[in-house]
Amino acid sequence: MRKISAISLTATIATLSGCGIFSPSYHQPTIDAPTATRSGVKIESGNIESSTTDYSQLQWWKKVNDPVLNQLIILALSNNAQIQVAQGNIMKAQASLKAAQYAWIPTLNGVGGGFAGNSWATNLTPQGVLAANPAVQSGNLANSNFSGLYGGFMPTYSFNVFANINQTKLAKATLDMQQAIYNATRLTIIGQVSGGYFTLLAQKKQLLLQQQMIADLKELRRLEMIQVQNGAADLGTIATYDQAITTYQAKIPAIENSISQTENALRVLINQNPGPIVTNGSIDKLITDNIIPANIPSSVLKSRPDIIQAEDSLKIANANVGLANSQFFPTISLTGFAGGISEALSNLFNVGTGFWMGSAMASMPILDASTYERVKAEKGDYYAQYYSYMQTVKSAFQNVDNSLTNKQNMDKVYAETYKSYQYANDYYKVNQVQFKAGNSPMNNVLQAKLNLDNAGLSLLQAKSQQLDAIVEVYQALAVGYAAESELSKPQKLPD
Repeated sequence: MRKISAISLTATIATLSGCGIFSPSYHQPTIDAPTATRSGVKIESGNIESSTTDYSQLQWWKKVNDPVLNQLIILALSNNAQIQVAQGNIMKAQASLKAAQYAWIPTLNGVGGGFAGNSWATNLTPQGVLAANPAVQSGNLANSNFSGLYGGFMPTYSFNVFANINQTKLAKATLDMQQAIYNATRLTIIGQVSGGYFTLLAQKKQLLLQQQMIADLKELRRLEMIQVQNGAADLGTIATYDQAITTYQAKIPAIENSISQTENALRVLINQNPGPIVTNGSIDKLITDNIIPANIPSSVLKSRPDIIQAEDSLKIANANVGLANSQFFPTISLTGFAGGISEALSNLFNVGTGFWMGSAMASMPILDASTYERVKAEKGDYYAQYYSYMQTVKSAFQNVDNSLTNKQNMDKVYAETYKSYQYANDYYKVNQVQFKAGNSPMNNVLQAKLNLDNAGLSLLQAKSQQLDAIVEVYQALAVGYAAESELSKPQKLPD
């Protein structure tokens, strides 16, 4: 009895010590986050809980004050096919986690069957004590039919404690990764819709400016033709205007084509067929001032979906190490059967009975070199995933720094371009005043107007770049992916 107790104690100690060795605990890598970006934005050493704003819930696009954009993002989050694909993968991962958790529960199968047969050339030859008994006759017996039925239940339980634990860890990490992919998909869709919409507004404004320039050139050509007819100018100037007009007119189809492609792309993002997008606002009315927060909690950077995905990959690799090591531990299988059987043998007897049976088996590898190599392979994958995670984090910090610096520079470009536009507008107004006073010809007014149109195109480009920079910043900071999350509920499949 003492010997059995000693063996049990030794096995228990070995099992408990093995938990740390063969099922390694996961520890999040230490991240050295920057304290500020090159653009001067401070990164505070706080977390989302201590911050007054949950940036994943922040609907930043509403700050630009465009109802059409707000509606497009709502439609995209509700209907986008890529988001629904991510939802389906989450549902699959949830089921896999449940399956891993249910692996601890025994299975119970129903068993039933029957048999039938016939005997021939039946011969009875008593042996031993029966041979000396005159009541027992030897010789040929009549052929007999026989049949039977059986049925019952067969419980089965097969488990490896460490394998089950690590399989659950693996399924949980996989579910977390699918959730991160889902959030990354929502973030990407928000960026694509907002960026596409800003591009569409810029293209439509560009088309208007291009058409206005053509109209101004045609008017300038008309006035110049009057000068030619009066002998005050030559046809060379007319040819120059004709060349400019055709050059600008050649750009119209390309702009219209870009508009149709952008609209179609937006329609696909909201899961609708290609078609036009109705825009009621102007790019000039979009608000871009004070739209980026001055300070950012460091936890915002760590909650980026790509960083979470990288960490989940590390967790999966860690679970796979434990799963590979679990093959060194015994797998225990318990099987039983309980039920009844009924058998009939014609010409002899009928019999029926209930019965049960059970069996137990444990197996573990004694010599399996490939298992050792599998463990090494999983450790190698963990090593790779660790440095992949570190690289993802550093790349994320780089992305944030680059996007904030770019936004700061685009603001400067827009400010200087706006000054240039204002100077062009002042010059145009001066020529208008001089024309009305009779001190300047209309040609000068139109030349000033063309200069203003070109300044307007430059300002439009600067505004477009500024809006793109805003989208890039909020994508880099992973802002808004959890906003209005109820819109992305799984949809019912069509019948």
